[in-house]
Amino acid sequence: MHVQQRALPSMPPVGRPESFYAKSAHEADCAGNVHAHEAAKVGQYITLALDEALPWEEKLKYFRHVLKRHCQPPPLPDEDVAAFYQQLADLVRQHAGQDALRITSRQDDLYAARLSMGQSRDLLEDEADDFFAKILGSGEQCPDWITAHDWAQLKLIRDQWI
Repeated sequence: MHVQQRALPSMPPVGRPESFYAKSAHEADCAGNVHAHEAAKVGQYITLALDEALPWEEKLKYFRHVLKRHCQPPPLPDEDVAAFYQQLADLVRQHAGQDALRITSRQDDLYAARLSMGQSRDLLEDEADDFFAKILGSGEQCPDWITAHDWAQLKLIRDQWI
């Protein structure tokens, strides 16, 4: 007896125009392909979150939303389906971490420049405390929107200033 393999979509591209994701999701809906629909939504929300004009709080809303709504497998998934949704979630966490590190590295450079120009370390520490609380939150546990590696990198940068 031959068992037909279900083809899962590849990981979605990031950085395409909004119309690309809308078309992909629509085509997936027409074909009844839930997994392709979710992949298109993941690509769309990551792309939206990576807009450099957005404040961090808005970016984080997109990352959390896509993890909660579009990276969850259906009930009782096969191994391959569960792995596919784990890959989608990993893709979100990878981009969220890279973006948080980009923002944090830029801020780290600004703090270093200000310190070298003679600004008070105490003032910078107060500002850094607020900045890193916004990016990392108040806990010491790695949140679900980021990889443990990126979390550790962010904490290293934070610990230089706080």
